[in-house]
Amino acid sequence: MKSFIASILSLSVILPFTLATAIAAPDRTFQEWLEQYDAWDRLEHEYSQAPSQDSPENILKRAEVYLNLNSPEKALEIIEMTPSFTDESMEARRLWMGGQAQRALGDLSKAVLWFTQAGTHMEESAMRSQFQQEPGLSAIWQDVWLKMYWSYASNYTLSRDTQKATLMQMLDTARAVWGTTFWETAHSLLNPAPIAPAEASVHPAPTPEATAIPVVTVRDTQLIARSMALVSLEEFSDALTTVSGISSVPAKTFWTSIVIFVENGSLPSNLDVFLEGNYLKAKAFWAGNVLAAHSLSRSQWYLGNPDSGPWTKFRNNVLNMDFNQAIKAIDNELGSMLISEQTTTLLNSFKLALSLANGDFISSTTTWNKLNKKNLPITLRLAGMLAFKEDFKNVLPDNPAEAYRLYPVLSALSGAAGREVHERTDAPFWTTAQPDQLRSLVKEQYPLDRLLLLAYWQQYFADNPSVALAKRAAFLFDDTSFGIRSLIFLADDAVNAKKLQMGAFYLNRINEATLPPDLQVAWLDIKTRLELNSGRQATALTTYKEMVATGESIPVMTRLRMALLYQQRKEYKAAQAELLAMWDQRASMTTALQAETLFWLGEGEHAMGNTDKALDYYLRLAWQYPQENIWCLTAMYRASLIYEKRGKYETAKKLLGTVVRNASRKEQREAAKARIDAIERKMGSEEKDGKSTLVYPF
Repeated sequence: MKSFIASILSLSVILPFTLATAIAAPDRTFQEWLEQYDAWDRLEHEYSQAPSQDSPENILKRAEVYLNLNSPEKALEIIEMTPSFTDESMEARRLWMGGQAQRALGDLSKAVLWFTQAGTHMEESAMRSQFQQEPGLSAIWQDVWLKMYWSYASNYTLSRDTQKATLMQMLDTARAVWGTTFWETAHSLLNPAPIAPAEASVHPAPTPEATAIPVVTVRDTQLIARSMALVSLEEFSDALTTVSGISSVPAKTFWTSIVIFVENGSLPSNLDVFLEGNYLKAKAFWAGNVLAAHSLSRSQWYLGNPDSGPWTKFRNNVLNMDFNQAIKAIDNELGSMLISEQTTTLLNSFKLALSLANGDFISSTTTWNKLNKKNLPITLRLAGMLAFKEDFKNVLPDNPAEAYRLYPVLSALSGAAGREVHERTDAPFWTTAQPDQLRSLVKEQYPLDRLLLLAYWQQYFADNPSVALAKRAAFLFDDTSFGIRSLIFLADDAVNAKKLQMGAFYLNRINEATLPPDLQVAWLDIKTRLELNSGRQATALTTYKEMVATGESIPVMTRLRMALLYQQRKEYKAAQAELLAMWDQRASMTTALQAETLFWLGEGEHAMGNTDKALDYYLRLAWQYPQENIWCLTAMYRASLIYEKRGKYETAKKLLGTVVRNASRKEQREAAKARIDAIERKMGSEEKDGKSTLVYPF
């Protein structure tokens, strides 16, 4: 006993020394230790409770923690509420993290502006290093700059000089960091100073493969102006007759398609004439659907309110008169002292449209000059630009955002009508080049040409679809169908990878109401899968019903997912309808999917108690698709259960025997063996003398 107590006492002396040695003071702070294990939530708590919580270092560490927690909005809130630091390196860090937060929120333009400001607080070598380490920043910088340049090109307001200053600051930063040919060319184009003869031209002479043969004559331009005036009056038949007189087939096809689009929103189904002639920009215009942003409401193309009964009646009455009588009738209305300023404007616009539609380009000049051209319908603005060689800036809206939205449409249509708007920076609309020459055109001759870049990216994406390119297209061409399709590509990729938050982000960037039927189905399909993966089954069913209601073809895998959901909810008839619809499309399905469809049809019938129908599906599957091992053997196992229940033990055993011999999974073999054992116990011992096992009751 004394020995035991002595041992305890000796331990009491040794133990404190041992523990003290084991828990010596840590060589790191608690915050550093938490950071090692990515315990960002606790780390933020530590920083917020620290005595020096308002120090620049602590503020930036808190913001950094929120970035690591994927909460960029909270990081940005801290950064924006913090005044500028006097210390250059701290201020550079603050602005840089602000750029990272904006990028994480999906606002690339703001991100680049924050990064630009951060660069002004760095030494050039440090700036170059940090910028080059940020993933994908080079491509983002170029895309944001291009988008801002196109906005600048469409802006003729007082804010234009501010835009140019921002563009120059971003451009100078890019030249210092990356210094590629693109930035040197962009600098030359943005600052068209005289250059010495020895210096290289901004645009090398076009190669024989890239030429601009005149496709539109002066007479053609006049016909186009007349047709656009007719379209503004909703005289589509006469407009089509007018454009039919255009001399070249490609231009005639292009403008016929424009008239049809404005009438009913239809895009041309065949672009062969542009492909055969290698008219890259004309093909890109329709393939990328540059008019997508203007397709939701086509009233912006028409003169007056198309839904106004009095206006429509007056317009139609005047259009039924001969030209001179019509002009006189409009002048009589204009002479009234009782009409409003708004009505006066509408009547003068009507007079202009009527004059241009009839080819009166001389006397209509007076009417054109007295109108506010920025408020005319798109078609009439274009007609006036072509007829009177009006300066582009006089027809674009005063609002920079509206001008930017209309700019690509008007500039492209003007070029397609034979009048180039930006001859120094853009290739002629009817430039012809072989597809393999497109890259050099975009990279070397016309790097700022929006339509050429759209054509190049469409071509490249068709051959090499990727998430990286889809991200760039979705940002840079967000107002075209190519950009929208890129967003759908990104959403589909994210949902397939179970990145549900990212998938929802991409889907929410798309205005479903503006989508054509095929893209609307794709959008609803991704949304259905997103909701299913999020566990929102009832919402997914509602979305799926919307998809079915479109009348468009439903992807078979989506039908299968919904059929299984219906079965899970015990809505067997609804599941059966989806599976039978799949079976009708079996020619386009793999044999594995065909076999799976039959299996679930059998499962549904089995669950409803229709065992005869279930057997039909199970046995047909086992017979027709023996190569689809999993489905075939599972169907045979399920069929054996039905036969066992009916007392058809031999049939059940034979089916199970095949399962035992061919099953690749041990669990399946064991289950089949167990069933065989159970059946044999029910059957009793077999006759061994070869006699029939048939038993007579009497």
